[in-house]
Amino acid sequence: MITPRHMPVKSQNVKVKEHMLAGHTIDTWQAYKLYTITCLAQRIYDLKKAGIPVVSKMVTRNGKRFSVYWIEAEDRSLLTTDVGAVSND
Repeated sequence: MITPRHMPVKSQNVKVKEHMLAGHTIDTWQAYKLYTITCLAQRIYDLKKAGIPVVSKMVTRNGKRFSVYWIEAEDRSLLTTDVGAVSND
């Protein structure tokens, strides 16, 4: 029997990667709200270092500049959840 105590915990890198592979963009605020990730830039760096083709764009909203990250549709179709597995936090 698997209890919540025995459920495997996904790393922050895996959470961000799966979010983007699902076709969603992510920014710092979303990463914090959804996954309590406080340093999204480091997670993106880790994913890029592992060969995940993450794209980014600097945007300005309400006078604040920040990056938005995503994986292009054609790249998502080539990747599977076990390719470039990154588990360090």
